[in-house]
Amino acid sequence: MSTARRTLIGCALVAGAAFCFWLGTLVPQRPQQGPEHERPLAPSNRAPSQQTGRNIFSSSIANDPYVIQQWKDSIETLERRCRDANEFCTEARQARQQIKKIQ
Repeated sequence: MSTARRTLIGCALVAGAAFCFWLGTLVPQRPQQGPEHERPLAPSNRAPSQQTGRNIFSSSIANDPYVIQQWKDSIETLERRCRDANEFCTEARQARQQIKKIQ
């Protein structure tokens, strides 16, 4: 293979890569959202008691309403299983006592 041919192939590869990059900028992966679709950011100067939504970075989950609701749902499932099949009765009682201690 001659040097001229290698140079021509190299230039063609660079031109092809540049064309593919340019084509990729024209065809976006997802539709762009305008300012009317943006969600407003919550102010960060709120007190923790005034926060809306979950504080996912909190080290304590005992006061998280979502977690408490999930615990209650799990306890209700255990109690239902205890009533229906007479299984997990001890676990259901212990779980109910624990959630009463937390609240």
